[in-house]
Amino acid sequence: MDQRIAGSGIGRRARAVIAPSVLVFAALGCTAEPPPLLPTPPCSVPEVDVTAEALNAGYDRDGEWLVSPVLDAPDGATRVGMLLGLVAGEAEVPAIEAQGIGRDGSKGPWVPVRRTWREAEQVVLMADLGMDAYGARIRVDAGGARMIRGMTWSAFVPEPPPVGPFLPIGVWRAALRPELAAIGVRSRSSWGARATTCTTRESSKYRMAIHHTVTPATGDIPSRLRGIQAYHMDTRGWCDTGYHFLLSLDGTLWEGRDVDLLGTHVGGHNSGNIGISFIGCFHSSGCDSWPPQVPPAEMIDSAGRLAGTLAGLYGITVGTSTVRGHRDYPDQTTSCPGDWLHARLGRIREVATAPTTPRFAAQFVAQSFPLARDPFPLAPGAEHAGYIDMRNTGSETWTPGVTKLGTTQPRDMTSPLAGPDWLAPNRAATVERSIPPGDVGRFAFTVRAPLSPGDYPQFFNLVHEGAAWFGDPDQGGPPDNQLQVRVTVTEPEPEPEPEPGPEPAPDAGDGWTLDVPDYDVPRPVDGGPGASTADDGSGCSCAIPGRSPRRGAAALALLFWVLTIVSAGLKRWERRLPAGPREEEPAGSRRSQPVNLPREYQQGLARPQPPP
Repeated sequence: MDQRIAGSGIGRRARAVIAPSVLVFAALGCTAEPPPLLPTPPCSVPEVDVTAEALNAGYDRDGEWLVSPVLDAPDGATRVGMLLGLVAGEAEVPAIEAQGIGRDGSKGPWVPVRRTWREAEQVVLMADLGMDAYGARIRVDAGGARMIRGMTWSAFVPEPPPVGPFLPIGVWRAALRPELAAIGVRSRSSWGARATTCTTRESSKYRMAIHHTVTPATGDIPSRLRGIQAYHMDTRGWCDTGYHFLLSLDGTLWEGRDVDLLGTHVGGHNSGNIGISFIGCFHSSGCDSWPPQVPPAEMIDSAGRLAGTLAGLYGITVGTSTVRGHRDYPDQTTSCPGDWLHARLGRIREVATAPTTPRFAAQFVAQSFPLARDPFPLAPGAEHAGYIDMRNTGSETWTPGVTKLGTTQPRDMTSPLAGPDWLAPNRAATVERSIPPGDVGRFAFTVRAPLSPGDYPQFFNLVHEGAAWFGDPDQGGPPDNQLQVRVTVTEPEPEPEPEPGPEPAPDAGDGWTLDVPDYDVPRPVDGGPGASTADDGSGCSCAIPGRSPRRGAAALALLFWVLTIVSAGLKRWERRLPAGPREEEPAGSRRSQPVNLPREYQQGLARPQPPP
């Protein structure tokens, strides 16, 4: 039978039906075996919490043993279960034994407890009493009692193992709802939860119950959660830890049993009920060894945010009848959730119904990189360092190494602009220091231009690792497409060609140059207004088409210049010939005749020039 059926009150009705059958057998003179005890309803399990001081002062000394008072079990008990806390992780577990007490006061044998689970200083122990008992007691080796920091032990009838067409162990692997992840709930996998064997789904919820675990509140919280789960599953036979959510002192929220599975935390009132348990002991007595007794504000406000989120998910109207302590439900014989926590239930409801500031939100302040609308050219492979400043407008403090600038569009994409100082190809930077709400945080990083020319837009957003992106639906933004660095990789500029040197001047020979005047020699010109004419001796002036007097003069000047160059070259060649008798030229020969050049040409040839 599933422990949840026993918790609904069906067990008591079953015993009422069986009792007349026993009377019938007795009237016929037959001997009948007493009916088997039914599993103890979850919140009817008699349980006692013992501190180290109470163990030494309240247990009776019997030789080498410290013997506890009898723990009554009115619904019957066949097993004793125990969650033991030692003073140190390496401490030896002292010898402990359990004994059943019959309805008539008879005593069963002392049975050594056996260990089912241990992790550091936490130990889960159990002993089957070997009888149908209605009370139980334990005894602890007096010499080893000093190693015990505290313990919780109970006497009950455990749930039988599941029988029937149940799903295999560990099949239930529902992902944590994003609305719960957004407020910081840590999944079962984050604390190493054992696979559940629960199978009864219940997606409709309409109320919540607040509890405390009556365990130490400090230490390794994931280990503490595993200990609570082992205690519930190993000794009581439950399919999982009884609570849907748990809270640690710093306000961290932990996922227990999946919220869409029926819980085991309020006897007779588990249906539609979400169990929320504070890790610690918050009663006005019996909690002195497990401080603090008063739950801190971080726990209260975090529970309020959780209750408000759950109310929104399931359509629950928050009030005194829908969010209340364990002991406020009918037919409960418990002080849970403790006096000090019970006194803070009003604050939990207040936070749950108040307009809430998003847990994670940011507002753009400035960036040193050019805005996306402005040019940001970089050469291939070039690097550029800069920063983005953001203001914390949420309710959570930003933490270095946790609050980071991640790539978006899509989220977690590998960026082509990742520089040498990036945390990862999809994480540009983390916040430089702790940033409380209202302060401005800086995210500094370097972009590196890809090697191929083109336009490279990269979007960013803030992410609190393990909790939420700031752009998630239940957070305060900014959206994923707001923060952007856009780099344009430009083509490399070609190498400049060397400038040509000055052309060498023509060699006029021996440092002499020739100035050739631009003589305007009269020539026939094209007809037309103002055209020059030539007299052919007949008294008429005839225009010669296609001729220009200035063009003809230029051609004549060029001819003289060429002749002069050739003449100078010949002279140089003659000077390099070996000396010898020269042949006399006959008088009047053409070569012996002087060349009649205009006076201006003679002056030009005779004018000395500076050497080049």
